[in-house]
Amino acid sequence: MKRVLLFVSALLILSIVGTAQNLQNHHESLQKIADGVLRDNVRGFVDYSSGKVYNDASTLNTKGDIGLLSYLSQMEYPNGIINIAMLELGDFFNEQKYIDYALKNYNFIFDNVEYFRGKANGRTKWDYPFGQFLVFEQLDDCGSMGAGFIDAYLRSERKDARQYIDAAANFIHNDYYRLKDGTFCRTEPIEMTIWADDLYMSVPFLARMGKLTNDNKYYDDAINQVLKYSEYLWDEKTQLYFHSWYGDIDENSIAHWGRANGWVAMAQVELLKQLPEDHPARQSIIDNLKQQLINVSKYQGASGLWHQLLDKENSYLETSATAMFTYAIAYAVNQEILPKRYMTVAVLAWEGILSQTDNFRVNSISMGTGIGDDLNYYYTRPQRSNDVGFGAVLLAGLEVLKFETKNGRVKVDDRDRW
Repeated sequence: MKRVLLFVSALLILSIVGTAQNLQNHHESLQKIADGVLRDNVRGFVDYSSGKVYNDASTLNTKGDIGLLSYLSQMEYPNGIINIAMLELGDFFNEQKYIDYALKNYNFIFDNVEYFRGKANGRTKWDYPFGQFLVFEQLDDCGSMGAGFIDAYLRSERKDARQYIDAAANFIHNDYYRLKDGTFCRTEPIEMTIWADDLYMSVPFLARMGKLTNDNKYYDDAINQVLKYSEYLWDEKTQLYFHSWYGDIDENSIAHWGRANGWVAMAQVELLKQLPEDHPARQSIIDNLKQQLINVSKYQGASGLWHQLLDKENSYLETSATAMFTYAIAYAVNQEILPKRYMTVAVLAWEGILSQTDNFRVNSISMGTGIGDDLNYYYTRPQRSNDVGFGAVLLAGLEVLKFETKNGRVKVDDRDRW
């Protein structure tokens, strides 16, 4: 019996040491992914009709169909998250190249966007570079990128950047569609519809505006959105968020989509990172986030990844939602919102994320997804690499590293106390 106990103890020690060694290498894995992003973002334009490449809009002399050389330079919400993550990575690693990545991305947009003003010629905003910069229709046109613009503006203070920030603030805070109780909603494809995604497309920007302007109206709006979205979308039975709520029938959709829940978690984290410590509503956001993260942890798969549909184990394992939960859980542990024992959830998830990386590419990400009326819509969403949520992978790895830096290697006698 004694030999069996010694053998089991040895296996446990080897397992934990292996985990610790993996943790020790996380910074290398994270930087490898980030460096791949640096290589993949080639800023410039291409004339699709001729194939000719242009470095900037000042050299464009064509009536052809113009596009960008890299999707990472586009004015789209996934890039807002990547740029925010790159700025944070630069600060953590003391690496200017990551900071420069984000600043150059924003400068590239501001330096070239005027060429495209008025050139839509009946096309939609999706048909030409920086269309979402010039036309605000939905929160995701400006909320995520606008949050990154604020982070960049605090480092560069471009006047045209501040003009954009103020315009985005006016659109989101004053002009965007709301229910009678002030909750953001969409008017299409169905009137008065709440999408969980929109919490991230608004709250991180509003929270930063509160800090930038020292005006509590932005904090109050962001807080109200979090609490109202939870009223409309939280499912008491599963302890998860529904993807949407239909105002025309006063009913939720049927899906507990992974990334929708991830957007909610990330929005709350971004709010807490900006909200003053003494704000009277801070504890209500902490309590809301804690409730979500404790319950979503119960749905984690054995590999560390969460499923596309969180409560459906026959749906595929999905990386972007996993990254969002990893980021939020690791942040909550680092901020002592959750006990340290929950760090094992984040570490297992990060290992699962790394299992989906190939060089710097992150695989098994559900493509951009609207609201579906049936579960099959979510079951069959195509999977892509380096798509929506990729920036969350960088933020997730960074929060895991912050824990490791502060707490050191994982020790076997600490395991049970996590």
